[in-house]
Amino acid sequence: MQSPIAHDANKVHSAWKASAAALAALVLCACSADQYPTNVAAMAGTALSSPMPPIGPDPGSGTAQGMSHEPQIHNPYADSQGAREQGRQLFVQMNCYGCHGGHAGGGMGPSLRDPSWLYGSTPIDIYSSIAQGRAHGMPAWGLRLPSDVIWKLVAYVQSLGTQYEPDPPTPAPAEAPPGSAPLIGVKESGD
Repeated sequence: MQSPIAHDANKVHSAWKASAAALAALVLCACSADQYPTNVAAMAGTALSSPMPPIGPDPGSGTAQGMSHEPQIHNPYADSQGAREQGRQLFVQMNCYGCHGGHAGGGMGPSLRDPSWLYGSTPIDIYSSIAQGRAHGMPAWGLRLPSDVIWKLVAYVQSLGTQYEPDPPTPAPAEAPPGSAPLIGVKESGD
């Protein structure tokens, strides 16, 4: 019969082995999760060299160090029409329109053309939504797409409804005033 101490040591050893196996599986998943379709990377014209920007404030920053607000993160592609066009191509290629609609006007996912957003509409808010995903259906793309690709999607999304939007939707035809269209099949009096 084992002593209670030896029995507890075996339980700890078994728990450690299970934790190590889970960690190894997680590491293997993470290694394969950063693989993304090569056509997405080629289309974006990116290299995997640029790191993902911090999603929140840097550790140690804040009012104690003299900062009164979170650091502002700037989209490196904010002023690039080429990046906005690539972002539009990526939006279509990655089937974002499947949820958000062909011109991001909404579908089963929310419209990206609206002025008010649940999770914010600043560049880093949009980046975070794409990278981290959101509750109720938005998948997290941060481990599958390089930072450059996500920033190009952000540039496209922020161009929606502006003069810089690539491939904007065609405006709806103006409604004809009543009585301006001829009535077909009705004879005028006097004929």
